[in-house]
Amino acid sequence: MPTAKKVMLLGIDAPIAPRLLGWAREGALPNLGALLSRGVVAPHCYGYLPTITPPNWTTIATGALLGTHGLTDFNGHVPGTALDQVFQNYDARFIQAETIWQAASRAGKKAILVNYPSSWLTKLDGWQLGGFGNHMNQWHYGVPWADRNRANVTLDVLITSEAYPFATEVTLHKAQGWDGAEHSPRALEATATLKHRRSLHQVEPITWHILIDQSAGQGYDTMVVAKDKSKAGVYARLKVGEWSQNCYDTFQTDAGPIKAVFKLKLLELSPDGTTFRLYTPGLCALEGWANPPGLAAEIPSETGLPLGRSPWEAWLMEWIDLPTMLEAVEMHNVFLADAATYLLGSKPWDVYYMHVHTPDIMYHTFSVELDPLTGKNAALRAELERAELTLYQSVDRLLGRIMAMAGEETAIAVVSDHGAKARAVDFHVNDVLEATGLLVYQPSEPGQPKKVDWSHTKAFAQRTVYVYVNTKGRDPQGIVEQGEEYERVQEQVIKALYEYNDPRTGVKPVVLALRKHDMRILGLYGDRVGDVVFALDPLFEDEHGPHLPTARRGIGDLRALFILAGPGVKQGAEIERMVRLADVVPTLCHLTELPVPKDCEGAVIYQALEDPDAKAKELASLRRNIERLKRMVERPPMC
Repeated sequence: MPTAKKVMLLGIDAPIAPRLLGWAREGALPNLGALLSRGVVAPHCYGYLPTITPPNWTTIATGALLGTHGLTDFNGHVPGTALDQVFQNYDARFIQAETIWQAASRAGKKAILVNYPSSWLTKLDGWQLGGFGNHMNQWHYGVPWADRNRANVTLDVLITSEAYPFATEVTLHKAQGWDGAEHSPRALEATATLKHRRSLHQVEPITWHILIDQSAGQGYDTMVVAKDKSKAGVYARLKVGEWSQNCYDTFQTDAGPIKAVFKLKLLELSPDGTTFRLYTPGLCALEGWANPPGLAAEIPSETGLPLGRSPWEAWLMEWIDLPTMLEAVEMHNVFLADAATYLLGSKPWDVYYMHVHTPDIMYHTFSVELDPLTGKNAALRAELERAELTLYQSVDRLLGRIMAMAGEETAIAVVSDHGAKARAVDFHVNDVLEATGLLVYQPSEPGQPKKVDWSHTKAFAQRTVYVYVNTKGRDPQGIVEQGEEYERVQEQVIKALYEYNDPRTGVKPVVLALRKHDMRILGLYGDRVGDVVFALDPLFEDEHGPHLPTARRGIGDLRALFILAGPGVKQGAEIERMVRLADVVPTLCHLTELPVPKDCEGAVIYQALEDPDAKAKELASLRRNIERLKRMVERPPMC
């Protein structure tokens, strides 16, 4: 069996696998289609509960189950702290298992990580970009839960003459004082002090100057954007619908000056000059997201942007139209491709792991309108399906550029953490616990936030899939005795969850509820899980998370994606075996003869191999040759 020399794992977050595979087979995603023709796909690939980002990507990196590697949910909880206190799990320091790149380093191998969740700052012999969020400049790491989704400088900005939510609104007046930026006598101007959205650092006020003019003398059709009114200060000169080139500047923050890149798009400008919208997807830091630190300055990208987040909020707030959102996502994917191809072409590497978040944010944004079960506007649904394919094609181009750097001796895996489905009916487990008296709130005025009365609360639902028993000796305000009372409350919680019937739908939301010691069959154990774990019917709650990895509804499907190609792998095959995400790492190590991570619990996917017995045959052959050599050496000399 030929042996692969390198590992390349290409992660796609939350694709609906059957839809992606269908388009790949039809030729709409040519790079993934080509990979399918020379590799293996597993339609029965499953992640783990909760079907959410940090736990499953960490399993894909370690081959370990959630109870072993320790990232048991989107957020973490430290035993002994208040039950309503959680923190972001995008921090490699919380991972308790060895990763494939750490195992590879034991053999003197080098690794490259690009935008891989929960990997910042990992112990790494190699190079790393991002890993503290889902996008290059999105900071979950080290940020309180309530302040999540911050960007290194700032998220997207809208400058407008009208009122939009969270936008920078300005008033136009006669232009004057522009030095070297030519304009007609009828030109108008405005001064915009940008409203920063979710900045990681406190940013000093940024003022831009807007000039609109009549280039053809028949109405306002041109906009100039500048940091000051000099010719040298001009960032861009735009017509409606145009994007600027990449603009660069340094912005002052409480963390010091930060270099950033951004693009500008003139979305709207009325001929009479009274209405306009100017948009940037964000001021994207060009530093602070690389390891070693100087690496960021090396990355060349003339048209890409390392965004802080895909601009779905801007679309929902009607700042931008759907094409602009698609264009901004493409810019981020271009940056990821530029960064990856630079690193793969200029650095020695043996292991490459990357992640792109495009499908996940897409389904969070418009899966309700996209799915025929929930979206009743046929015209909008058709438009969104075209957008869905466009976004997958953007991902396909990104992966194609990266796979072109692989070489023939590379094992390539395309994997996802989970799938997605449309958000449907809201459901909150704490409402059930409150109704049964297990959870008690303090008296409060209508409309005010509820505060838990811990002195009378026996159980509290926390994070995505857990209920905690408020236990004496473990929890700061515990009231439930360990032992029989603890077990009795566990049973009361499970009974309440199973018996609850949603009055709006007539459906029981909870499809699974297990005590802590029974969770081990799901790979959940240790001190980072709750006392009861539950899973919901896919009719309820978010696009993914509190649902079993087998859940399906409408066009939605929570199964994970798994494609494998390279030396020793079958070509053009589909395997019926159930693949778990823990199986990815041992299979890649088997193909490349890399050391297996110390805590790996998955199994080699032998059904994907051309000859599952190849390694055993090779070992037997080596042993026979050694025996022959040994007999020759031990044979008495001939006279």
